[in-house]
Amino acid sequence: MKIKNDILALLKNLAHPAGIAGVVIALAIPFLVYLAPNIGHKETIRQLDLNLPIPLFCVQFALAIVLVVVLNKDFREWFRSILPAKAFSIMALVFAVAVSIFAATQIEARHRVQSDESVFMSVAQNMFYNHESGTCNQGLFFDGKLQCTSKSNSFKTKGLSFLYFLGMPLFGSDLHWIFNMELLMLPLSFLLMFLAIVAWTRQPLLAFFASLLLALQPTVLFQYRAMSVEPLYIFLSALSLLVFKWAFDRNTVKHWALLALILAFFAQTRQETAFCLFAFIIFALPKLLDNKDYKAPAFFVTLSLFSVPALLTISYFQGFGFQGGEYEAHGHFIEDLLKNWEIMTKPLNDNGELSNPFLSYFNYLFALGVAYLLFRAFYDLRKKNFFYLEVLAFLAIYHLQTYVILENVSGDFGIEINQRYSLVMLPSMAFVAALPIAHFVEIIVKTSIAPNSKNAGRFTVIAAIVVAAVLSGWTAHYKADFNKNIMYNRNHLTIEEHEILGWLKEQPAKNRLFIYGRPWHFVGYGISSIHYDQARKMSENEINDLTKKYDEVYYIRGLDCWDSQTYHKKAVEHRIATTCDVFEKEMELEGVKNFLITNNYWVQIARFLGRKSYDPSKILTVSAPRTTDTTLVLGIELKDPRPEAKQWMFKMELNNVAVIEKQYEAGIFEINVTNDSIKPGYNKMLYTVMDQNSKVLGSIEDYYFDAKNGALALNGVQFESHKQAWGSLHTNASIEGNKMTVNGKKFKYGYGTHAASETIFNLEGKFNTFSMQYGLDDESLCSNGVKIQVLGDDKVLAETEFFKAGFLGTLATDVKDVQKLTIKSIANGSIDCAHVDLINPEVK
Repeated sequence: MKIKNDILALLKNLAHPAGIAGVVIALAIPFLVYLAPNIGHKETIRQLDLNLPIPLFCVQFALAIVLVVVLNKDFREWFRSILPAKAFSIMALVFAVAVSIFAATQIEARHRVQSDESVFMSVAQNMFYNHESGTCNQGLFFDGKLQCTSKSNSFKTKGLSFLYFLGMPLFGSDLHWIFNMELLMLPLSFLLMFLAIVAWTRQPLLAFFASLLLALQPTVLFQYRAMSVEPLYIFLSALSLLVFKWAFDRNTVKHWALLALILAFFAQTRQETAFCLFAFIIFALPKLLDNKDYKAPAFFVTLSLFSVPALLTISYFQGFGFQGGEYEAHGHFIEDLLKNWEIMTKPLNDNGELSNPFLSYFNYLFALGVAYLLFRAFYDLRKKNFFYLEVLAFLAIYHLQTYVILENVSGDFGIEINQRYSLVMLPSMAFVAALPIAHFVEIIVKTSIAPNSKNAGRFTVIAAIVVAAVLSGWTAHYKADFNKNIMYNRNHLTIEEHEILGWLKEQPAKNRLFIYGRPWHFVGYGISSIHYDQARKMSENEINDLTKKYDEVYYIRGLDCWDSQTYHKKAVEHRIATTCDVFEKEMELEGVKNFLITNNYWVQIARFLGRKSYDPSKILTVSAPRTTDTTLVLGIELKDPRPEAKQWMFKMELNNVAVIEKQYEAGIFEINVTNDSIKPGYNKMLYTVMDQNSKVLGSIEDYYFDAKNGALALNGVQFESHKQAWGSLHTNASIEGNKMTVNGKKFKYGYGTHAASETIFNLEGKFNTFSMQYGLDDESLCSNGVKIQVLGDDKVLAETEFFKAGFLGTLATDVKDVQKLTIKSIANGSIDCAHVDLINPEVK
């Protein structure tokens, strides 16, 4: 009954004109924003989402600065009142700096979630140059301007992009300085969390351990060395809690208005962060409504109005299926929760390395802390102390967002890019995990180290330093794993971008344009980039104008171009391999650089030279050779009938010796090669079409085997025995049954095997030499390396060095009088991806 009367009393204090108007306005804003797309005004929301955030953010920041200046003296007084003993403050400062130095020196600054982080950067570029808050998906930088040739409303909240926008006039528009900004937030977040917990609990030991536990988590350290939004989330969550306590204590309109401005910007970190606000609102009500004044309406209206940028984003994209594709991410909350607990609790691989950026002890401490918190909450009820019960209630409401993330955004930490979502939960988990540690240290000091001693406080600090040193040492002993970038080291897009940008740093400064599957990645760094499809749609004149406008134009074949199968069913992935293949057939490209990326693909950079004026598939075809008693007959068809094709040349070489060279002319003809020009064994035939500048327009490489003088193609005879570590031997195909391909070059004849392998042939002493080509097939590129051994009667005749994908070698050795010929492939450690091609093996 008392609770009911208390609630009614609070509501009565809202029942005045300003209070009623404030509630109506505060509720009307999100209601109308969310309703608009459903009543035919989606375009209105789209336009507002593009144009309103920047001016609203500017007003928000200006008001916050004014309030901070006005309340400066009050804050200094309040701050002094909540500061703990000097020893605890110094301890917090020292460890905050130490953890930050560790992160700065041991973790490379680079993207961790490439596409998402690039979206924030691309939005910032659009804000800076065009004063719009949409994503510049494709853009051209020229004469100090950015022309977005393709743009869209950003599904990301705009807060982080706005901070980049504010910094660009000072630090530059290439945005590499962002890494330093994110790192700076690490010690600030540590200290803000420490102060916020001290202010609310008056327990500096608990505050110190909570802040330290959070900062020592690998995933936290990695994110503060990236460009992710999650560090800003932690920073603003701690700031919000600190200012909440200040407003709670001072209880004036100005204090609550400042908190509302901060909470509204906190809502701009992630769409799900809006759910956090309910916890602040509910627990603020007793103070906001303690009198019939302007505190509540000012707080509600300010919070609602300046949350509009996030509300617009949520409204515009309502019902849009971001995650999971055909799998659908929704409806797997319990499944994801259990999966994530397993990954966070068992992060090590068989070698004791961190395969996921978590520490097991943290989870167990959190579980112990939950038990402690429940016990204290219900134990203290008997004493009518509701503090821990209120903490439980606040955390439960605050983490409605966690449910939303795991339920709606495929929050499965088995997908490495999703592991950053843990930062939404880790601050609360660190606070709960610190409860039993702080309690344990206090008990030990009071009962064992300094019972009834005036120096208990000093011994408590010493004990805290010892425990903190142990916890810090445990994180630091994974230094090698941090150096290896174990967070997202399987995220191919981040590796791809890292390699491309590394190559770009080595090049002289020029005005460049990139043609790429994800052009906003380049736009985010202030580099012009368009999509393959846009380039293909351009006319000849448009392409010529573009290539003249820029010093260099490059085409990049990246992850999206390789296949449509190797992605997690819960992840958002789109492969466009067909588009890339068509693009490469239509356009003139000159290879510049290849980077081998793990798990089956290259990043390939090529200079873009314009559209081809011919169809490569119609230039040249070759039929299978046929033989007569005296000649080898090669059938050729030249297909391009256009008059300009007559300026081209056709050339055919046999074993690197020119047989014929003539003017290109459409038609079918034959080349007769006399038998005395054919050598025993494999003969290489190269057919080439060149333009008037000797540029190769198309070529075909083929092989003909001649069995004269007893030459024998080994892939055409039965071997005596064979064994291999994985799969089964394929003749004239790779281990996966594809056409044998090494470094882009295709071969018809040979064996596809898998290291470690051993194949034995019975030569019976009939042959003098053995030769073949060899390499790792392009179908699987992540091998640590393989070497080939050739043995004759168990004696090593020839041995290669270890080679990796992209290498094509030739091996030849004397086999005179050899009875048993053995070909071995030996893996360099792991056999993963050791797909070996033995090409054109022959004896003669």
